[in-house]
Amino acid sequence: MKQGNQSANVGGWGMRSQLPADVYKAFVEDENKSHVTALTFVVTSIVRLAGGKINEENLWYQLRRLGLSETDESHPVHGNLKLALEAIVQQRYLHIHRYLHKEKVNGPEGNATFYELAERSLDGPINDGMKEHISKIVNKDITSVNAD
Repeated sequence: MKQGNQSANVGGWGMRSQLPADVYKAFVEDENKSHVTALTFVVTSIVRLAGGKINEENLWYQLRRLGLSETDESHPVHGNLKLALEAIVQQRYLHIHRYLHKEKVNGPEGNATFYELAERSLDGPINDGMKEHISKIVNKDITSVNAD
């Protein structure tokens, strides 16, 4: 299924598999890349919980809380984490928006970078599945906190 990109500054098309889930799992999914899928889920979930858009500083703050640092170039599973995040952008799960502020806001040059959900994250079945998984995790965490 084709989807046009709604962003004015980036053009492209996305495709979604129409294979049944069991066929997709048997012939397309690669268990050796499950860590990439997990990181993509974590990052897009953070952005989703932030309202669909988050500045770079806040995204890295949340990832550091999970033990993932932007300065780590040799993570035992993901390698260079900045490159891993860039790969998520290249796969069209996130868009990057960079702004130059007249006043110095973030950093010495006043640059601000934001990550926003992109078309693959907003695709109907993926979007619905993400929301379902996030709500299960959040409800589980809330239940375990209430049990204490």
